[in-house]
Amino acid sequence: MKLFSLRLTTLKSKLYAIVFASFVVRVVAFFVLPDSRSLFAPDEGNYGSLTEWIAQRKPADEYPYGILYISSRSLILPATALYHLGLNGLDSVRVISSVYGFITIALAAYFLLHRANQNKNLSDYILSNQTSVLSLFSIFAFFPSSFMWSILGLRESVVGFWVFVVFISVYYIFETKEKLSKFVLVSIVITIPFVFSSRPQVGLVVAVSLLIYCAFRIRVRVARILVPIIFIGIFLGQTLTSNPAAVAVIKFTAYKEVKEVKEVKEVKEVKEVKESIPLRGTDFNISLLCTSENQKLEDNGDTYICLAKNTSIGTLASSSLVTLTRELVTLTRETTDIPEKLSIHQNLNKIGASSIIEKIYCPVNETNTLGKFLCLVYRSPFTTFTFLFRPLLGADVTSNSSLFAAVENVFWLGVFLFLAVMFVRNRRLAFFGAIAPSLLFFSIYSVAAGAYEGNMGTAFRHKSLILWVVILLVASTIVATQQRKAEREGISGSTQE
Repeated sequence: MKLFSLRLTTLKSKLYAIVFASFVVRVVAFFVLPDSRSLFAPDEGNYGSLTEWIAQRKPADEYPYGILYISSRSLILPATALYHLGLNGLDSVRVISSVYGFITIALAAYFLLHRANQNKNLSDYILSNQTSVLSLFSIFAFFPSSFMWSILGLRESVVGFWVFVVFISVYYIFETKEKLSKFVLVSIVITIPFVFSSRPQVGLVVAVSLLIYCAFRIRVRVARILVPIIFIGIFLGQTLTSNPAAVAVIKFTAYKEVKEVKEVKEVKEVKEVKESIPLRGTDFNISLLCTSENQKLEDNGDTYICLAKNTSIGTLASSSLVTLTRELVTLTRETTDIPEKLSIHQNLNKIGASSIIEKIYCPVNETNTLGKFLCLVYRSPFTTFTFLFRPLLGADVTSNSSLFAAVENVFWLGVFLFLAVMFVRNRRLAFFGAIAPSLLFFSIYSVAAGAYEGNMGTAFRHKSLILWVVILLVASTIVATQQRKAEREGISGSTQE
Protein backbone atom coordinates (compact mmCIF):
# COMPACT_ATOMS: atom_id res chain seq x y z
CA MET A 1 0.00 0.00 0.00
CA LYS A 2 2.81 2.39 -0.81
CA LEU A 3 0.39 4.54 -2.76
CA PHE A 4 -1.10 5.85 0.48
CA SER A 5 2.25 6.42 2.15
CA LEU A 6 3.46 8.77 -0.55
CA ARG A 7 5.66 11.48 0.95
CA LEU A 8 5.79 14.94 -0.58
CA THR A 9 9.34 16.02 0.17
CA THR A 10 10.41 18.00 -2.89
CA LEU A 11 9.02 21.12 -4.51
CA LYS A 12 8.37 19.14 -7.68
CA SER A 13 6.29 16.56 -5.86
CA LYS A 14 4.31 19.23 -4.02
CA LEU A 15 3.57 21.23 -7.16
CA TYR A 16 2.43 18.19 -9.08
CA ALA A 17 0.35 17.10 -6.09
CA ILE A 18 -1.57 20.37 -6.48
CA VAL A 19 -1.90 19.69 -10.21
CA PHE A 20 -3.19 16.18 -9.50
CA ALA A 21 -5.63 17.55 -6.90
CA SER A 22 -6.95 19.93 -9.54
CA PHE A 23 -7.51 16.97 -11.87
CA VAL A 24 -9.43 15.02 -9.22
CA VAL A 25 -11.63 17.96 -8.29
CA ARG A 26 -12.42 18.59 -11.96
CA VAL A 27 -13.49 15.00 -12.50
CA VAL A 28 -15.71 15.07 -9.42
CA ALA A 29 -17.17 18.45 -10.43
CA PHE A 30 -18.07 17.14 -13.88
CA PHE A 31 -20.33 14.48 -12.40
CA VAL A 32 -21.75 16.80 -9.72
CA LEU A 33 -22.73 19.66 -12.04
CA PRO A 34 -26.39 19.80 -13.08
CA ASP A 35 -27.47 18.48 -16.48
CA SER A 36 -28.78 21.91 -17.40
CA ARG A 37 -26.88 25.16 -17.81
CA SER A 38 -25.50 26.68 -14.62
CA LEU A 39 -27.21 29.66 -13.01
CA PHE A 40 -23.75 31.21 -12.58
CA ALA A 41 -23.03 30.91 -16.30
CA PRO A 42 -26.17 30.66 -18.44
CA ASP A 43 -24.04 31.28 -21.54
CA GLU A 44 -22.75 27.71 -21.40
CA GLY A 45 -26.13 26.52 -22.63
CA ASN A 46 -25.57 28.51 -25.82
CA TYR A 47 -22.11 27.00 -26.33
CA GLY A 48 -23.55 23.53 -25.77
CA SER A 49 -26.30 24.09 -28.33
CA LEU A 50 -23.80 25.55 -30.79
CA THR A 51 -21.60 22.46 -30.37
CA GLU A 52 -24.50 20.17 -31.26
CA TRP A 53 -25.42 22.39 -34.20
CA ILE A 54 -21.90 22.31 -35.66
CA ALA A 55 -21.47 18.59 -34.92
CA GLN A 56 -24.61 17.91 -36.95
CA ARG A 57 -22.95 19.74 -39.87
CA LYS A 58 -25.51 22.51 -39.95
CA PRO A 59 -24.37 25.89 -41.40
CA ALA A 60 -22.83 28.02 -38.69
CA ASP A 61 -24.31 31.25 -40.10
CA GLU A 62 -27.84 29.83 -39.75
CA TYR A 63 -27.44 29.30 -36.02
CA PRO A 64 -28.93 32.11 -33.89
CA TYR A 65 -25.97 34.32 -32.95
CA GLY A 66 -23.93 32.35 -35.50
CA ILE A 67 -21.03 34.80 -35.18
CA LEU A 68 -20.32 33.11 -31.86
CA TYR A 69 -18.90 30.09 -33.70
CA ILE A 70 -16.34 32.19 -35.55
CA SER A 71 -15.04 33.67 -32.31
CA SER A 72 -15.07 30.47 -30.23
CA ARG A 73 -13.81 27.73 -32.50
CA SER A 74 -10.98 26.84 -30.11
CA LEU A 75 -13.72 25.63 -27.75
CA ILE A 76 -16.41 24.42 -30.14
CA LEU A 77 -14.36 22.31 -32.58
CA PRO A 78 -12.75 20.06 -29.92
CA ALA A 79 -16.16 19.79 -28.23
CA THR A 80 -17.75 18.47 -31.43
CA ALA A 81 -15.31 15.54 -31.34
CA LEU A 82 -16.60 14.61 -27.87
CA TYR A 83 -20.16 15.00 -29.10
CA HIS A 84 -19.49 12.38 -31.77
CA LEU A 85 -18.17 10.08 -29.02
CA GLY A 86 -21.54 10.19 -27.27
CA LEU A 87 -21.52 13.21 -24.94
CA ASN A 88 -24.19 15.87 -25.28
CA GLY A 89 -23.26 19.39 -26.29
CA LEU A 90 -23.23 20.85 -22.77
CA ASP A 91 -21.03 18.08 -21.32
CA SER A 92 -18.72 18.32 -24.33
CA VAL A 93 -17.95 22.02 -23.84
CA ARG A 94 -17.57 21.47 -20.09
CA VAL A 95 -14.98 18.74 -20.61
CA ILE A 96 -13.00 20.79 -23.14
CA SER A 97 -13.11 23.87 -20.89
CA SER A 98 -11.88 21.81 -17.94
CA VAL A 99 -9.11 20.22 -20.02
CA TYR A 100 -7.86 23.67 -21.06
CA GLY A 101 -7.89 24.78 -17.43
CA PHE A 102 -6.04 21.69 -16.26
CA ILE A 103 -3.37 21.95 -18.97
CA THR A 104 -2.80 25.61 -18.03
CA ILE A 105 -2.07 24.64 -14.41
CA ALA A 106 0.17 21.75 -15.46
CA LEU A 107 2.04 24.04 -17.86
CA ALA A 108 2.55 26.63 -15.11
CA ALA A 109 4.05 23.98 -12.82
CA TYR A 110 6.34 22.67 -15.55
CA PHE A 111 7.44 26.19 -16.51
CA LEU A 112 8.25 27.12 -12.90
CA LEU A 113 10.30 23.96 -12.31
CA HIS A 114 12.07 24.25 -15.66
CA ARG A 115 13.14 27.83 -15.01
CA ALA A 116 14.21 26.95 -11.45
CA ASN A 117 16.51 24.25 -12.85
CA GLN A 118 18.10 26.76 -15.25
CA ASN A 119 18.32 29.75 -12.92
CA LYS A 120 20.19 29.24 -9.64
CA ASN A 121 18.98 32.51 -8.09
CA LEU A 122 15.37 31.60 -8.81
CA SER A 123 15.96 28.08 -7.49
CA ASP A 124 17.47 29.40 -4.24
CA TYR A 125 14.60 31.80 -3.74
CA ILE A 126 11.96 29.12 -4.34
CA LEU A 127 13.63 26.66 -1.98
CA SER A 128 13.80 29.27 0.78
CA ASN A 129 10.22 30.43 0.21
CA GLN A 130 8.40 27.20 -0.58
CA THR A 131 5.38 28.13 1.50
CA SER A 132 4.79 31.38 -0.39
CA VAL A 133 5.38 29.75 -3.77
CA LEU A 134 3.03 26.84 -3.05
CA SER A 135 0.40 29.18 -1.63
CA LEU A 136 0.42 31.40 -4.73
CA PHE A 137 0.35 28.36 -7.00
CA SER A 138 -2.61 26.92 -5.06
CA ILE A 139 -4.46 30.22 -5.46
CA PHE A 140 -3.79 30.07 -9.19
CA ALA A 141 -5.11 26.50 -9.35
CA PHE A 142 -8.17 26.85 -7.12
CA PHE A 143 -9.18 30.51 -7.09
CA PRO A 144 -13.00 30.16 -6.75
CA SER A 145 -14.32 32.09 -9.74
CA SER A 146 -11.46 31.21 -12.07
CA PHE A 147 -11.81 27.53 -11.21
CA MET A 148 -15.58 27.69 -11.65
CA TRP A 149 -15.36 29.22 -15.13
CA SER A 150 -12.86 26.53 -16.13
CA ILE A 151 -15.19 23.62 -15.26
CA LEU A 152 -18.25 25.18 -16.90
CA GLY A 153 -18.80 25.29 -20.64
CA LEU A 154 -17.31 28.73 -21.21
CA ARG A 155 -14.41 30.25 -23.15
CA GLU A 156 -12.55 31.64 -20.13
CA SER A 157 -10.11 28.74 -19.68
CA VAL A 158 -9.62 28.48 -23.45
CA VAL A 159 -8.65 32.14 -23.79
CA GLY A 160 -6.54 31.93 -20.64
CA PHE A 161 -4.55 28.96 -21.92
CA TRP A 162 -3.61 30.51 -25.26
CA VAL A 163 -2.76 33.89 -23.71
CA PHE A 164 -0.59 32.11 -21.14
CA VAL A 165 1.25 30.21 -23.88
CA VAL A 166 1.86 33.42 -25.85
CA PHE A 167 3.49 35.18 -22.89
CA ILE A 168 5.55 32.15 -21.88
CA SER A 169 6.88 32.10 -25.44
CA VAL A 170 7.70 35.81 -25.27
CA TYR A 171 9.48 35.24 -21.95
CA TYR A 172 11.70 32.58 -23.49
CA ILE A 173 12.54 34.85 -26.41
CA PHE A 174 13.59 37.86 -24.31
CA GLU A 175 14.74 36.48 -20.96
CA THR A 176 16.58 33.24 -21.64
CA LYS A 177 20.16 33.51 -22.83
CA GLU A 178 19.85 30.49 -25.04
CA LYS A 179 20.02 30.54 -28.83
CA LEU A 180 16.91 32.04 -30.40
CA SER A 181 14.56 29.10 -30.88
CA LYS A 182 12.70 28.86 -34.17
CA PHE A 183 10.20 26.63 -32.42
CA VAL A 184 9.30 29.42 -29.98
CA LEU A 185 8.94 31.94 -32.81
CA VAL A 186 6.67 29.57 -34.72
CA SER A 187 4.64 29.00 -31.55
CA ILE A 188 3.85 32.73 -31.40
CA VAL A 189 2.70 32.72 -35.03
CA ILE A 190 0.38 29.83 -34.16
CA THR A 191 -0.85 30.84 -30.71
CA ILE A 192 -1.85 34.43 -31.52
CA PRO A 193 -4.43 33.19 -34.09
CA PHE A 194 -5.67 30.71 -31.47
CA VAL A 195 -6.27 33.62 -29.09
CA PHE A 196 -8.25 35.34 -31.84
CA SER A 197 -10.30 32.19 -32.43
CA SER A 198 -11.04 32.04 -28.69
CA ARG A 199 -11.97 35.70 -28.27
CA PRO A 200 -10.93 38.16 -31.02
CA GLN A 201 -10.93 41.22 -28.76
CA VAL A 202 -8.37 39.60 -26.45
CA GLY A 203 -6.28 38.56 -29.45
CA LEU A 204 -6.07 42.19 -30.52
CA VAL A 205 -5.10 43.34 -27.01
CA VAL A 206 -2.38 40.66 -26.81
CA ALA A 207 -0.95 41.68 -30.19
CA VAL A 208 -1.01 45.41 -29.40
CA SER A 209 0.65 44.79 -26.02
CA LEU A 210 3.46 42.81 -27.63
CA LEU A 211 3.98 45.39 -30.38
CA ILE A 212 4.26 48.19 -27.81
CA TYR A 213 6.73 46.14 -25.77
CA CYS A 214 8.82 45.41 -28.87
CA ALA A 215 8.79 49.12 -29.72
CA PHE A 216 10.34 49.89 -26.33
CA ARG A 217 13.00 47.23 -26.90
CA ILE A 218 13.48 47.79 -30.63
CA ARG A 219 17.26 47.98 -30.22
CA VAL A 220 17.24 44.33 -29.22
CA ARG A 221 17.58 42.01 -32.21
CA VAL A 222 14.86 39.59 -31.11
CA ALA A 223 12.39 42.48 -30.80
CA ARG A 224 12.97 43.41 -34.43
CA ILE A 225 12.47 39.78 -35.42
CA LEU A 226 9.32 39.48 -33.34
CA VAL A 227 7.51 42.49 -34.83
CA PRO A 228 6.80 40.96 -38.28
CA ILE A 229 5.93 37.65 -36.59
CA ILE A 230 3.29 39.41 -34.49
CA PHE A 231 1.85 41.04 -37.60
CA ILE A 232 1.67 37.64 -39.28
CA GLY A 233 -0.16 36.36 -36.21
CA ILE A 234 -2.62 39.27 -36.38
CA PHE A 235 -3.23 38.66 -40.08
CA LEU A 236 -3.88 34.96 -39.53
CA GLY A 237 -6.07 35.69 -36.52
CA GLN A 238 -8.14 38.27 -38.37
CA THR A 239 -8.47 35.90 -41.31
CA LEU A 240 -9.69 33.07 -39.08
CA THR A 241 -12.26 35.26 -37.37
CA SER A 242 -13.48 37.19 -40.40
CA ASN A 243 -16.85 36.03 -41.69
CA PRO A 244 -18.65 37.47 -44.71
CA ALA A 245 -21.93 36.30 -43.23
CA ALA A 246 -21.28 38.19 -40.02
CA VAL A 247 -23.06 41.27 -41.32
CA ALA A 248 -26.23 39.19 -41.52
CA VAL A 249 -27.07 40.16 -37.99
CA ILE A 250 -27.54 43.75 -39.08
CA LYS A 251 -29.48 43.15 -42.27
CA PHE A 252 -32.69 43.37 -40.30
CA THR A 253 -34.50 46.09 -38.43
CA ALA A 254 -36.40 45.43 -35.21
CA TYR A 255 -39.74 47.16 -34.67
CA LYS A 256 -41.64 47.37 -31.46
CA GLU A 257 -44.74 45.22 -31.62
CA VAL A 258 -47.95 47.22 -31.17
CA LYS A 259 -51.49 45.91 -31.18
CA GLU A 260 -53.45 48.91 -32.42
CA VAL A 261 -52.08 51.18 -35.11
CA LYS A 262 -54.08 53.18 -37.62
CA GLU A 263 -53.46 52.31 -41.26
CA VAL A 264 -51.39 54.92 -43.07
CA LYS A 265 -49.81 55.17 -46.49
CA GLU A 266 -46.30 56.02 -45.42
CA VAL A 267 -44.20 54.55 -42.66
CA LYS A 268 -42.99 57.91 -41.41
CA GLU A 269 -46.53 58.95 -40.53
CA VAL A 270 -46.95 56.28 -37.85
CA LYS A 271 -47.16 58.03 -34.49
CA GLU A 272 -48.03 55.13 -32.22
CA VAL A 273 -44.49 53.68 -32.36
CA LYS A 274 -41.67 55.36 -30.47
CA GLU A 275 -39.06 57.18 -32.52
CA SER A 276 -36.30 54.91 -31.18
CA ILE A 277 -35.85 51.67 -29.29
CA PRO A 278 -34.87 52.44 -25.70
CA LEU A 279 -32.67 50.16 -23.60
CA ARG A 280 -32.57 51.38 -20.02
CA GLY A 281 -31.71 54.92 -20.98
CA THR A 282 -29.27 54.15 -23.81
CA ASP A 283 -29.62 54.53 -27.56
CA PHE A 284 -28.77 50.87 -28.25
CA ASN A 285 -30.49 49.34 -31.28
CA ILE A 286 -31.76 45.83 -30.65
CA SER A 287 -31.77 45.27 -34.41
CA LEU A 288 -28.16 44.12 -34.03
CA LEU A 289 -29.48 40.89 -32.50
CA CYS A 290 -31.77 39.99 -35.41
CA THR A 291 -30.80 36.82 -37.26
CA SER A 292 -33.95 35.85 -39.17
CA GLU A 293 -37.19 37.16 -40.64
CA ASN A 294 -40.08 37.57 -38.15
CA GLN A 295 -37.80 36.71 -35.24
CA LYS A 296 -39.15 38.04 -31.92
CA LEU A 297 -36.84 39.58 -29.35
CA GLU A 298 -37.68 40.45 -25.76
CA ASP A 299 -36.08 43.27 -23.85
CA ASN A 300 -37.15 45.15 -20.74
CA GLY A 301 -40.73 43.91 -21.04
CA ASP A 302 -41.10 44.92 -24.70
CA THR A 303 -41.39 42.66 -27.73
CA TYR A 304 -39.67 43.45 -31.02
CA ILE A 305 -40.13 41.87 -34.45
CA CYS A 306 -37.22 41.50 -36.89
CA LEU A 307 -38.02 42.35 -40.50
CA ALA A 308 -35.72 42.60 -43.50
CA LYS A 309 -35.00 46.19 -44.50
CA ASN A 310 -36.68 45.82 -47.89
CA THR A 311 -39.76 44.08 -46.48
CA SER A 312 -43.07 45.90 -46.51
CA ILE A 313 -43.62 46.66 -42.86
CA GLY A 314 -47.22 47.84 -42.98
CA THR A 315 -48.09 49.55 -39.75
CA LEU A 316 -45.02 48.57 -37.71
CA ALA A 317 -42.24 51.08 -38.23
CA SER A 318 -40.41 54.29 -37.57
CA SER A 319 -38.42 56.22 -40.14
CA SER A 320 -35.93 57.44 -37.55
CA LEU A 321 -35.42 53.84 -36.44
CA VAL A 322 -34.36 52.82 -39.93
CA THR A 323 -31.97 55.76 -40.04
CA LEU A 324 -30.49 54.78 -36.69
CA THR A 325 -29.92 51.23 -37.89
CA ARG A 326 -28.12 52.43 -41.02
CA GLU A 327 -25.91 54.67 -38.93
CA LEU A 328 -24.96 51.80 -36.64
CA VAL A 329 -24.17 49.59 -39.63
CA THR A 330 -21.88 52.26 -41.02
CA LEU A 331 -20.17 52.77 -37.68
CA THR A 332 -19.46 49.10 -37.16
CA ARG A 333 -17.74 48.98 -40.55
CA GLU A 334 -15.42 51.84 -39.69
CA THR A 335 -12.57 50.22 -37.85
CA THR A 336 -11.13 53.58 -36.87
CA ASP A 337 -14.19 54.53 -34.83
CA ILE A 338 -13.12 52.68 -31.70
CA PRO A 339 -15.29 54.59 -29.16
CA GLU A 340 -18.49 53.91 -31.09
CA LYS A 341 -17.69 50.23 -31.54
CA LEU A 342 -16.94 49.91 -27.83
CA SER A 343 -20.24 51.61 -27.06
CA ILE A 344 -22.13 49.18 -29.32
CA HIS A 345 -20.55 46.15 -27.66
CA GLN A 346 -21.14 47.65 -24.25
CA ASN A 347 -24.83 48.05 -25.00
CA LEU A 348 -25.04 44.51 -26.38
CA ASN A 349 -23.71 43.24 -23.06
CA LYS A 350 -26.46 45.10 -21.20
CA ILE A 351 -29.31 43.11 -22.70
CA GLY A 352 -31.03 40.98 -20.10
CA ALA A 353 -28.48 41.88 -17.40
CA SER A 354 -29.46 42.78 -13.85
CA SER A 355 -26.11 44.42 -13.04
CA ILE A 356 -25.83 47.01 -15.79
CA ILE A 357 -22.84 49.35 -15.79
CA GLU A 358 -24.25 52.80 -16.36
CA LYS A 359 -22.25 55.41 -18.26
CA ILE A 360 -21.11 58.36 -16.20
CA TYR A 361 -21.58 61.89 -17.46
CA CYS A 362 -18.81 63.29 -19.67
CA PRO A 363 -18.41 67.09 -19.82
CA VAL A 364 -16.90 66.89 -23.31
CA ASN A 365 -19.11 67.06 -26.41
CA GLU A 366 -19.25 63.55 -27.91
CA THR A 367 -20.59 64.54 -31.31
CA ASN A 368 -17.17 64.17 -32.97
CA THR A 369 -14.45 61.54 -32.93
CA LEU A 370 -12.07 63.60 -30.78
CA GLY A 371 -14.79 64.17 -28.18
CA LYS A 372 -15.58 60.46 -28.06
CA PHE A 373 -11.94 59.57 -27.47
CA LEU A 374 -11.64 62.25 -24.78
CA CYS A 375 -14.72 60.86 -23.05
CA LEU A 376 -13.22 57.37 -23.17
CA VAL A 377 -10.18 58.74 -21.37
CA TYR A 378 -12.34 60.73 -18.95
CA ARG A 379 -14.40 57.66 -18.04
CA SER A 380 -11.45 55.23 -17.95
CA PRO A 381 -10.69 55.54 -14.19
CA PHE A 382 -14.33 54.73 -13.37
CA THR A 383 -14.72 51.96 -15.97
CA THR A 384 -11.39 50.34 -15.06
CA PHE A 385 -12.23 50.40 -11.35
CA THR A 386 -15.64 48.92 -12.15
CA PHE A 387 -14.06 46.13 -14.18
CA LEU A 388 -11.50 45.24 -11.50
CA PHE A 389 -13.47 45.63 -8.28
CA ARG A 390 -17.22 45.69 -8.84
CA PRO A 391 -19.73 44.46 -7.84
CA LEU A 392 -19.00 45.69 -4.33
CA LEU A 393 -20.86 44.66 -1.21
CA GLY A 394 -23.94 46.83 -0.84
CA ALA A 395 -25.97 48.36 -3.63
CA ASP A 396 -24.17 46.34 -6.33
CA VAL A 397 -25.48 43.05 -4.92
CA THR A 398 -28.67 42.13 -6.78
CA SER A 399 -28.53 38.31 -6.70
CA ASN A 400 -26.73 35.35 -5.15
CA SER A 401 -24.23 35.32 -8.00
CA SER A 402 -23.48 39.02 -7.56
CA LEU A 403 -23.05 38.41 -3.80
CA PHE A 404 -20.48 35.71 -4.60
CA ALA A 405 -18.68 38.13 -6.92
CA ALA A 406 -18.78 40.95 -4.36
CA VAL A 407 -17.27 38.75 -1.64
CA GLU A 408 -14.45 37.68 -3.95
CA ASN A 409 -13.90 41.29 -5.01
CA VAL A 410 -13.05 42.10 -1.41
CA PHE A 411 -10.00 39.88 -1.98
CA TRP A 412 -9.16 41.65 -5.25
CA LEU A 413 -9.44 45.05 -3.61
CA GLY A 414 -7.29 43.90 -0.67
CA VAL A 415 -4.60 42.52 -2.97
CA PHE A 416 -4.37 45.74 -4.97
CA LEU A 417 -4.19 47.84 -1.81
CA PHE A 418 -1.36 45.58 -0.60
CA LEU A 419 0.45 45.96 -3.93
CA ALA A 420 0.06 49.74 -3.90
CA VAL A 421 1.31 50.12 -0.31
CA MET A 422 4.28 47.81 -0.79
CA PHE A 423 5.24 49.44 -4.08
CA VAL A 424 5.31 52.85 -2.39
CA ARG A 425 7.48 51.41 0.38
CA ASN A 426 9.83 49.40 -1.83
CA ARG A 427 9.80 51.69 -4.88
CA ARG A 428 10.56 48.69 -7.06
CA LEU A 429 9.28 45.44 -8.51
CA ALA A 430 11.48 42.36 -8.56
CA PHE A 431 12.22 40.73 -11.95
CA PHE A 432 10.41 43.65 -13.60
CA GLY A 433 11.96 42.99 -17.01
CA ALA A 434 10.63 39.44 -17.06
CA ILE A 435 7.06 40.40 -16.22
CA ALA A 436 6.95 43.68 -18.19
CA PRO A 437 5.07 42.22 -21.21
CA SER A 438 2.50 40.67 -18.87
CA LEU A 439 2.07 43.94 -16.98
CA LEU A 440 1.58 45.81 -20.24
CA PHE A 441 -1.09 43.33 -21.28
CA PHE A 442 -2.71 43.59 -17.85
CA SER A 443 -2.89 47.40 -18.07
CA ILE A 444 -4.25 47.59 -21.62
CA TYR A 445 -6.69 44.74 -21.07
CA SER A 446 -8.09 46.26 -17.86
CA VAL A 447 -8.67 49.67 -19.44
CA ALA A 448 -10.09 48.23 -22.67
CA ALA A 449 -12.32 45.73 -20.89
CA GLY A 450 -13.63 48.49 -18.65
CA ALA A 451 -14.72 50.44 -21.72
CA TYR A 452 -16.08 47.30 -23.39
CA GLU A 453 -18.10 45.63 -20.62
CA GLY A 454 -21.77 46.45 -20.24
CA ASN A 455 -22.63 44.50 -17.11
CA MET A 456 -20.75 43.53 -13.96
CA GLY A 457 -21.46 39.82 -14.29
CA THR A 458 -19.68 39.46 -17.62
CA ALA A 459 -16.91 41.80 -16.47
CA PHE A 460 -16.34 39.68 -13.36
CA ARG A 461 -16.04 36.56 -15.50
CA HIS A 462 -13.64 38.12 -17.99
CA LYS A 463 -11.45 39.33 -15.14
CA SER A 464 -10.26 35.76 -14.50
CA LEU A 465 -7.97 36.14 -17.54
CA ILE A 466 -5.58 38.41 -15.61
CA LEU A 467 -5.45 36.38 -12.38
CA TRP A 468 -2.04 34.94 -13.26
CA VAL A 469 -0.62 38.44 -13.82
CA VAL A 470 -1.87 39.56 -10.40
CA ILE A 471 -0.19 36.51 -8.84
CA LEU A 472 3.05 37.45 -10.61
CA LEU A 473 2.71 40.96 -9.20
CA VAL A 474 2.25 39.61 -5.67
CA ALA A 475 5.30 37.35 -6.07
CA SER A 476 7.34 40.25 -7.42
CA THR A 477 6.28 42.44 -4.50
CA ILE A 478 7.20 39.77 -1.94
CA VAL A 479 10.65 39.34 -3.49
CA ALA A 480 11.17 43.12 -3.66
CA THR A 481 10.25 43.39 0.03
CA GLN A 482 12.79 40.70 0.93
CA GLN A 483 15.46 42.37 -1.18
CA ARG A 484 14.80 45.71 0.51
CA LYS A 485 14.98 44.06 3.93
CA ALA A 486 18.26 42.33 3.05
CA GLU A 487 19.74 45.61 1.84
CA ARG A 488 18.78 47.36 5.08
CA GLU A 489 20.28 44.58 7.16
CA GLY A 490 23.43 44.74 5.05
CA ILE A 491 23.72 48.49 5.51
CA SER A 492 23.04 48.14 9.22
CA GLY A 493 25.70 45.42 9.55
CA SER A 494 28.32 47.44 7.69
CA THR A 495 27.56 50.50 9.85
CA GLN A 496 28.08 48.55 13.05
CA GLU A 497 31.41 47.25 11.79
